[in-house]
Amino acid sequence: MDRSTAAAAEVGRINTFFPLMPKLGLRWARSRPWEGKRIAVNAHLTTLTAALLRELTLGGGDWVVCAANVHTTDPSVVALLREQGIEVVHGRDRDNHDRHLATLEHGADLIADVGFELLGTLLERKPEAIEGLHGAVEITQTGINRLRASDVPFGVVNINNGLLKANVENRHGVGEGLWPCVTSITGVHLAGRRVLVIGYGPVGQGLANYARARGASVEVVEIDPVRRLVATYDGFPTPTIEDGIARADICCTVTGHPGCLTVEQLELATTDMLLVNAGHGADEIDVAGLKAAAVSGDQLGPHCVRYRLGAKAPWLTVLGAGNPLNIVLNAGSPEPVLLHFALLGLTLEWLANTKAFRGEVLVPRALEEEAARLALAARGHG
Repeated sequence: MDRSTAAAAEVGRINTFFPLMPKLGLRWARSRPWEGKRIAVNAHLTTLTAALLRELTLGGGDWVVCAANVHTTDPSVVALLREQGIEVVHGRDRDNHDRHLATLEHGADLIADVGFELLGTLLERKPEAIEGLHGAVEITQTGINRLRASDVPFGVVNINNGLLKANVENRHGVGEGLWPCVTSITGVHLAGRRVLVIGYGPVGQGLANYARARGASVEVVEIDPVRRLVATYDGFPTPTIEDGIARADICCTVTGHPGCLTVEQLELATTDMLLVNAGHGADEIDVAGLKAAAVSGDQLGPHCVRYRLGAKAPWLTVLGAGNPLNIVLNAGSPEPVLLHFALLGLTLEWLANTKAFRGEVLVPRALEEEAARLALAARGHG
């Protein structure tokens, strides 16, 4: 089976058991909301993204897709998308800025972004193309943070802070999907392990609760006092990061902020520890600093490298090179992700038919309700 055939078979299997996207594809094939428009998408190129793009392109338009992270790019998905006539910009020979610039080379009427990466490049390095942009969608907290630190002369719909992404995709999709990845790579069972979750947003809440359900002893590090209070009411101890690191067997970052786990903090580990990231980027854990400071290290297998900061120091094992591990392994139930993608498609449809505006706008509640009704129907609860 060649690469594209394997990806197509996976998309078909997903759609068989959760036929949400094909129903929207039929709708977009009839209405053609993106006819005559160029749409740029920055995304992790997994089979779930392929399932989304297959249906989006039925709605007309000229589509170009940028790989958000080379470490989360499935080559079979790249082959499949190109067979479907979609332009794909990716590759380890291009750095992020090169990929983003190449994606924006011919301009865009609409942009769907993760991490404010395409949009940031547009503002900083290709401002002449801003005039042609009708609107954009941002789907990550990292991207929303960057958006709010920028002065954007175009409209951006914030999907991340809507109800569905926080309560379904983040909490259940990532929360449930990450821990089997840890077990599949290492063989480690969570029961009886001490897990430290750094960050208690929607993803952190899901990770902490699913780890506890698997029998782990979970602590939470959170600097925001409101979220820290919520964690205490959810029954989790909330130590300082230094105290938590000293006790943890597994540490998972999910803050959306670079450098939230430093080498100096890792030096406080007292036992062998697994390091996992479930945030958007690859820089929440200072993997480069850890590698540079290590006195020894070795690769134990795919996506599994361990380091030692001293001759008698504990082993610190990094999974997925610090990239979001659930996406690296394309793991977890497809349903929460596809619900989120359905909302993305509905938002792009809404944007294409909405008068241009400026600044951040929360995703309309009506679109979330429509996506929820479609998901309920796909689950047999219509």
